[in-house]
Amino acid sequence: MKRREFIINSALAVGGTALLAGCGKKDVKKAKGQVVRRKFDNTTMPLIALGCMRLPMRDGKIDMVELDKMVEYAMAHGANYFDTAYMYVDGKSENAIGEVLKKYPRESFILTDKNPAYLVNSPSDVHKLFNEQLKKCQVEYFDNYMVHNINKNTIRNYRDNDMYGELLKLKKEGKIKHLGFSFHGDPKMLREVISEHKWDFCQLQLNYLDWEVVNADELYQIADDAGVPVIVMEPLRGGVLCNLPEKAANHLKEKCPNDTQASFGLRWIAGKERVFTILSGMSNLQQLKENVDTFVNYREITPEEEKVGQELAHIIQSGGAISCTACRYCMEVCPRGINIPAIFGLYNMYKGSTAANAAFMFVYNYNALKEEQRADKCIECGLCVKNCPQDLQIPKLLKEVDKTVKEVEKGMA
Repeated sequence: MKRREFIINSALAVGGTALLAGCGKKDVKKAKGQVVRRKFDNTTMPLIALGCMRLPMRDGKIDMVELDKMVEYAMAHGANYFDTAYMYVDGKSENAIGEVLKKYPRESFILTDKNPAYLVNSPSDVHKLFNEQLKKCQVEYFDNYMVHNINKNTIRNYRDNDMYGELLKLKKEGKIKHLGFSFHGDPKMLREVISEHKWDFCQLQLNYLDWEVVNADELYQIADDAGVPVIVMEPLRGGVLCNLPEKAANHLKEKCPNDTQASFGLRWIAGKERVFTILSGMSNLQQLKENVDTFVNYREITPEEEKVGQELAHIIQSGGAISCTACRYCMEVCPRGINIPAIFGLYNMYKGSTAANAAFMFVYNYNALKEEQRADKCIECGLCVKNCPQDLQIPKLLKEVDKTVKEVEKGMA
């Protein structure tokens, strides 16, 4: 990546316009260090953005005090891009980020939202949902707006109801500045979708693990060949890449001693030139500070470091980990309320650990789950499979976890 492609500490560090004084809005106090920005259309975007799918929580509710601190810190350092969606945090994300951002001049932040394709059964639904989202976010327009989660189950809704055409009308009205889509499908489908219309951008799941294990490299290449700018989601694979198995963690420490697990993952994907911003689901102020620091003191990825990503992916894969990003889409449809992401997370930690107490901790933490949420309660209805962006055969995997739990328990008896 050429350094001239970045604009650092520029006058555009708060969204490309001067802040409005007065008007009852909170002034943005710019910190000394500003995150690196990348060109997009006729403006720039911060290379790191706050994804609002995993907001700070306290006592089962969004911690608004912590979120306010996070937004203030992000804004001060030029990380003024915020990404939400209709179903995030059980439908409460839009209200929460809207409540915090209303304190700032509208021109000082970049807000992205998404039209939930799975809820669209008519063209009028597109507008109904859009207007609801504007109200919840307390804004009059969205900077970036998407058809949300195009996949094998939602593509018919997207096409039959001409979601692109309906959203294009809103763009022409000035209610959407840039129109795109987020995607969870195979390369063949992406080629079709990306060539059907003139998109301003697309949002793809890209990280160094998926690059080697699944088809992330091919998805990126399709977007790159089409000249469509890319927003990255799940750059740390739902936290998997900042909680590496011991063998992988030691390898990273040896090869890249100046990186944390998170900073390496973020720097690795930032090395792809078509990427203009990276969403990270930061759930507390400390995580935000660490990620912002990565892009305030940005170091471009080297060819040698890129190879380290490949090596790490192979190490992780050899540990038998399940490719779950903890997006929780499976739990939206599970009739039994099984805590699938938690089960897979515990299994992955067990498989990737060489600690002496790994087996004990696996069983202990697994049994700490509510009995009705455990793997053996799966009725194999298959609804989760249809809703999984990773195409995981979840019932089969739950059986494997249940079998492993029983084997470990037997070995400890």
